[in-house]
Amino acid sequence: MTEHYFYKSHAVSALLLGEIVHDEAFVRAAKMLCNGLHVSMDPLDISKIMEAEEIHLIFGSLSAANEHLYLPVLQQLKDCYPLVKIILFLQTDNLLMLDEILALKCDRYLSMKSEQWALLEHFKQSINKISRDVYLAEHHYFQTLIDNAIVSQTDVEGNITYVNGNFLKTTGFSLEELIGHNHRIIKHPQTAPEVFTDMWRTITQGKVWREHVLNRNKDGSDFWAETMIIPFKDEISGKILQYLAIRHDITQFLQKERIANEIRRKAQEQEELSEAKDAFLVLFTHELKTPLNAILNFSQYLYKHMPHIEEVPKSKRVYLLEQIYKSASSMLENVTNILDLGKLRHQKLHYNLTIFSVKEAILDVLEKHGALALDYKRMLFFQSDESDPFITSDEFRFKQILSNIISNAIKYGRSIVEISLTSDNETIEIIVQDDGKGIQNKEEVFALYTQSSSVPSGVEKKGTGIGLHFVKLLCEGLKFEYKIEDSPPLGGAKFILTKRLKEQKNV
Repeated sequence: MTEHYFYKSHAVSALLLGEIVHDEAFVRAAKMLCNGLHVSMDPLDISKIMEAEEIHLIFGSLSAANEHLYLPVLQQLKDCYPLVKIILFLQTDNLLMLDEILALKCDRYLSMKSEQWALLEHFKQSINKISRDVYLAEHHYFQTLIDNAIVSQTDVEGNITYVNGNFLKTTGFSLEELIGHNHRIIKHPQTAPEVFTDMWRTITQGKVWREHVLNRNKDGSDFWAETMIIPFKDEISGKILQYLAIRHDITQFLQKERIANEIRRKAQEQEELSEAKDAFLVLFTHELKTPLNAILNFSQYLYKHMPHIEEVPKSKRVYLLEQIYKSASSMLENVTNILDLGKLRHQKLHYNLTIFSVKEAILDVLEKHGALALDYKRMLFFQSDESDPFITSDEFRFKQILSNIISNAIKYGRSIVEISLTSDNETIEIIVQDDGKGIQNKEEVFALYTQSSSVPSGVEKKGTGIGLHFVKLLCEGLKFEYKIEDSPPLGGAKFILTKRLKEQKNV
């Protein structure tokens, strides 16, 4: 039957001083009675020994020859180490500083003349008493820990040899269901095997293992436990005899922590969203203000000249109407993007799938962006590998993706925007690149209400900050791959849009 022990008595260390250190027989016998025995031939070494070692007992002898050397040191030790027991044998016939020695109030004073023959017996009694007192004090604290924890003990194979009442209460297993069975009985299937690999590697080396572990109760419920496994080794051979596992249920603590973290996350998210909305309103108001001013000014001009409209050259009337139409279309596009963005974020946007020509869709978008390119004094170049690929997707949403990408390239480029189309039997690739300053954080620009951090301070930012986030959501919905790179030939940004044709059946 396996012995169950959780605690072993504390070993006592002693320090010998004075003339008794020259009694070799006594010193040899004293070494056998305590865990550590230290001998001081020089009073100046006592403080160093006390600082370096845990000493429980100072056992020594004082005479007229050495009292003046040891007394100052003992007075200092009394102040620094009040819990250390001090037992002194006194040469009472010729002590010159007896009053000072008695003022130390040591634990015991004995006469060397009458008690020298019992020197070893007194030392033995002192060691046993200190050992017992230390054991009772420390055992009380340890037992309190055990009583308030979930405790189990196993043999070296991991088979359970002991569990306390808290273990039974927490897991719901009975004693008969646990004793003799492996600890795997409470192993949770979601706990990674690497956790137990690390545990066995640690404890088989005689080291203490600590970790937060998910366990499974008898009824299938789970609980998180802060777990510490302590190997017990034979003092002589060093062989591991058994393992003690001390667990504390931290399930409720982790749940509260998750709730607190979620509250903090949502609060931070709301704060960031509020700041982003404020920034967006400023940007969006600016975006609407420009085309709205054009509509108002051009409409007002035509309204004033309506009584004599024939006097206004026809080419100018056509131009003003075109500008009104373009400005209104720009406003409508921004508003539509915002409405569609809300549907996308709540997964309420529906796609109308048709088969269409990618090349024709690109040319149509480029034609509609001709006026914007003219306003920004950009040149648009389109080239393809002469292929004319068709895909099954939502043509309108596909054009929205291209429109946002090309608009960004026009606004943030300097003079040139290049669009290319290539395809083979497996993929279609569309590249839009410009000669602007490029984009430093290529992931950040896809976040909502975010614009490129590469725009220098003091330079007006163009757009509402929703375009690329809109592109991201549309690409994910239509299964397009997207990424931004640096453009080596032009020096700006390079947006790569890829559609894998083998995925067409899954669209």
